[in-house]
Formats: sequence, structure tokens, C-alpha cells
Amino acid sequence: MKLILAIIQSADETDTVQELNSQGFFVTKLSTTGGFLKAKNTTLLIGTEDDKVDSVIDTLKKFAGHRMQLSPVTGADMRIFSHTGSNMVEVPAGGCVVFVLDIDKAEKF
Repeated sequence: MKLILAIIQSADETDTVQELNSQGFFVTKLSTTGGFLKAKNTTLLIGTEDDKVDSVIDTLKKFAGHRMQLSPVTGADMRIFSHTGSNMVEVPAGGCVVFVLDIDKAEKF
């Protein structure tokens, strides 16, 4: 048995947990804060059988992994991006850190 600790951005929490639940995984959510940027995160605790770890990780990549998203350009940044003719620019977003731990015993009662 494995315990998966997944630290995701809070913005990705709802869709990620909903998808994991629809696949039959039970998820415990903890509100956490990152150490470097002090950003709000969500830490997911997911217990699963060894052979289902890859399925969980694939779901985390799809729903909480790195992606590009549009963000408004404001202030001084307008000079840099004024040549695009748009006040929106694509920026990297998302990301997930995953730890997979061996569990000797788990009980649910």
C-alpha cells in the first residue's frame, strides 16, 4: 500500500479532487502554505494500492500539472508586451509536487 502526498495549487483543488473521487480514490485535503513564496496550496493525502499509483499520478499531471494560461498585462509590463496588440499574455501556471510513501499498515474504522 502507498500514501501519496500531492502538493498542488489551491486553484487546481476542486477539479483534481473531483476527478480522483470519480475514479474511486479517497482524498483528504489539507490547506497548506508554501515556504518560499508563501502561496496558498492544498496538500492531498491519497491512500492506494501499489498498482494504482501511476493512475493517481497521471490524474495529478492532467489536472494539477504545469500549463500555460492567459494573464492580464498591467503597469510597466504594458511597454514590453504592447507590440502584441493585446493586454493578455500566456504565463506558466500550475504545478504539483508528489511524494509516494510505503505504508506498512492502514486501517479504516
